[in-house]
Amino acid sequence: MKYEYQLYSLETWLKENKDLQLKLKDDFSQKEYEGRLEVLKKEFETITATNFNMWVEDKSTKEKRLIPYLYKNDLQIDIKSKLLRFIDKQIDNDKRIFRVIIDVLYQSADTQNLWPLVKKAHHKNIERISRRMDRVQSEKWKDYTSKENPIKYLAEVAYNSELGFLEELKTFYLTENLPLFKYVLLDVLNIADEDFYIREKDLYKKFFLDASSVEQQQMAESLIKRCKLNHVKPLGTLIFEQLKTYKRKPMLWKHVGEEEKRRFHNWILTLELKEFFGQVDKSHERFQYWKKFIVKLEDAVVIDKRKTLLLYFQDVVIMEILGTGAVYVYDIKTFNQHFQSKVDKLLADREIPRKAWVREPDLSREDVRDRSLVYKDGWLAHRGAWQYDFDIWLKHNLGWEVDADVLQKEAERDEGIY
Repeated sequence: MKYEYQLYSLETWLKENKDLQLKLKDDFSQKEYEGRLEVLKKEFETITATNFNMWVEDKSTKEKRLIPYLYKNDLQIDIKSKLLRFIDKQIDNDKRIFRVIIDVLYQSADTQNLWPLVKKAHHKNIERISRRMDRVQSEKWKDYTSKENPIKYLAEVAYNSELGFLEELKTFYLTENLPLFKYVLLDVLNIADEDFYIREKDLYKKFFLDASSVEQQQMAESLIKRCKLNHVKPLGTLIFEQLKTYKRKPMLWKHVGEEEKRRFHNWILTLELKEFFGQVDKSHERFQYWKKFIVKLEDAVVIDKRKTLLLYFQDVVIMEILGTGAVYVYDIKTFNQHFQSKVDKLLADREIPRKAWVREPDLSREDVRDRSLVYKDGWLAHRGAWQYDFDIWLKHNLGWEVDADVLQKEAERDEGIY
């Protein structure tokens, strides 16, 4: 009888702990690694392109393996070129350099210069690399390193993965704390459906708050394009908290498409109206009335302990007061001359960070109310068939379209439906 010895226990343990990061005996310890890298960084600061080659030749094999970590996007061109050539040469000399180049790529996010080196290192040492992976991961890496655009590839593969977005990226050693992850996420947001935004809302929030202004605008545009805003309300309100609307903060929306700007703007104003008039009664009859004019509405500001609403249109500002209060209609020039400076200060004060228990800055309705300044007897009371009376006044005095169906078609046409 012939017996064959197999390392069953070891194989079982390795399968159960395949995600565990193992350290090789001849690797630096973490403390030694950090200490030696710091020394190399200090030495590298004094290196010029002229003496770079002499400097690296004097280093040990282990130290040469650390030198790629000195790579940064903002290095001087001549030094960067020398360092890239050194990394390229190390691919032939060091079989372990592949994992190092991956780390440097993910830290620097410089795909233009480093992705070709990753591909070369993988193809050069594919047998050794594959032995450290299971079959599925090995095949994924072969596919990955055959592509020209790593960010696009990772975005598409992770988005469509059954493992889940974050878990799939771990297959490629990419985690959310690495700089390249942000670019993969931005790419994913351009193709993701609404379910992804809902499922990964915490991830979206985290990166949105840490993003640059341009990146925030990219993320906002992607969300507005891909989602029904009422389904992702927490993310929509986050965008409003940071960017306001294009009417109020136009410079924070200059990289967003015109259709997306208007759609978000109208959605926010609808929320403002619904919340404000929801205090009156459950039927929201005033909300239903003013909602039809969303297509014309440019801004809305709530004041007076949330009892008064300023509705900004191109030609007038309308002040709506809850309860038994009336509506005041001011010509836009008159309102700007007498009241707008107070509103501007209020909005600026509301953006100043304050403690949770500190009362929000506010204006009294008396600060913006003067019946003698209203436009063409534009003091309108909510009595009887007030909707009909309001329509007549707006149509005859301002020339507004007041038919809800016509206004809805105007809104849809603005969104590119017609």
